[in-house]
Amino acid sequence: MSISNFPPAKIATLSEAQKAGTTCARCGRVPLSPQSLDGADLVVCADEHARVCTDSVFWLTPPCPWWCGSRWHSDHDRGSDRHHMSEWTGNVPLVLEDGNEMGSGLSYQPEYATVHLVQGVRETEPRIWCGKGETNQGWYMTPAETRELAATLSSAADMTERQAAPLAAAKAC
Repeated sequence: MSISNFPPAKIATLSEAQKAGTTCARCGRVPLSPQSLDGADLVVCADEHARVCTDSVFWLTPPCPWWCGSRWHSDHDRGSDRHHMSEWTGNVPLVLEDGNEMGSGLSYQPEYATVHLVQGVRETEPRIWCGKGETNQGWYMTPAETRELAATLSSAADMTERQAAPLAAAKAC
């Protein structure tokens, strides 16, 4: 490959390691098989490694789901950390729970339930995480389980608003 095929604007933005020929001038990673650019001290990844020689995260082959907040993806992610997480988070204040002190002399904040989507990069569908605030105290549910829980919670809320039970459900106290 010739340096004349390399965009001049890109050359101006190279890091010191890229200028020294230590890392790839295209992607910034240490090349698995370096290929020299004719007429320069620069190296690039060999053509057979083009699929990982990109500005994006090398392990991310399919595009992210539409709901993914991709700012969390990194080349440094270990296999177990490679997942899509929604930028959207649903939060519901829990006024019957004890509040959390936000710091010495600061006000209390109500505890809250939080919900977001998570999908491992090798998984075929997202899971819904539901738990307590920013803790790891919660659980994962399938979309079907989430809908069932939502219906069950709605039924319980509806029951609290009825003045009298239907005759069939009335019980002697």
